[in-house]
Amino acid sequence: MRPVGGAYPRGTLLWELDGVTEGEPADPARAALMRTGTGHTYEAGEIMLLAGATDTFVLVLLSGFAKVTTTDGRDAAVLVDIRAGGDVVGETAAFDNEPRSATVTAFEKVRARRISQDEWLGWMARHRAAGLAVSRSLAHRSRTAVRRRTQFTRGPVIARLCRAVLDLTEQYGVRTPEGLSVRPGLTHAEWGELIGARERRVQHALRELRTAEAVSYGRCRLTVRSVSALRSIAVDQ
Repeated sequence: MRPVGGAYPRGTLLWELDGVTEGEPADPARAALMRTGTGHTYEAGEIMLLAGATDTFVLVLLSGFAKVTTTDGRDAAVLVDIRAGGDVVGETAAFDNEPRSATVTAFEKVRARRISQDEWLGWMARHRAAGLAVSRSLAHRSRTAVRRRTQFTRGPVIARLCRAVLDLTEQYGVRTPEGLSVRPGLTHAEWGELIGARERRVQHALRELRTAEAVSYGRCRLTVRSVSALRSIAVDQ
């Protein structure tokens, strides 16, 4: 299996470092980042950052997926975003010294560089390409958040689900003989949290999409069989 895109998803910090062309070449900044901090592995389900904590270290994800969650009015965890290899998490606290705003948990085994606040800020100060790449990755994240708020919360559940599946497929999809495998593997409840729908409504929508031969799915597994069918349903609903 291979990712639809390159080594890292577009807009992540490591993708930006590989792609910086203005000013200082990206290679020295990227190489320096990989020498900074210490390597750390998080197992599936392990908390990487905890909401409300006052620590200030930064994690640069090298592989795997992590979920970003906040709590609702009933103190239940709600999935609000996904981070993948190439992304950085925890940098906001390193910049402003405020408590963590969300919890980050490993979806699967995640390899990362754990970098102290001083090391992170020092790396950015020493390399012009570093500041540019961080700024671009933050801008990409902001644009993505705005797009998702619009696309994932407008219209019928089945249309919102199609848009969410297409979005994750474009960023993280993996080609298989059966189609495009959507990564990471989300539960029906997590799909519901992502698009603001109840789990049973997601289950109903998935059954409709399977009947339309747009997707196939199982436990924490979803494969896109027809991108055009998903796009059509996303627009027509």
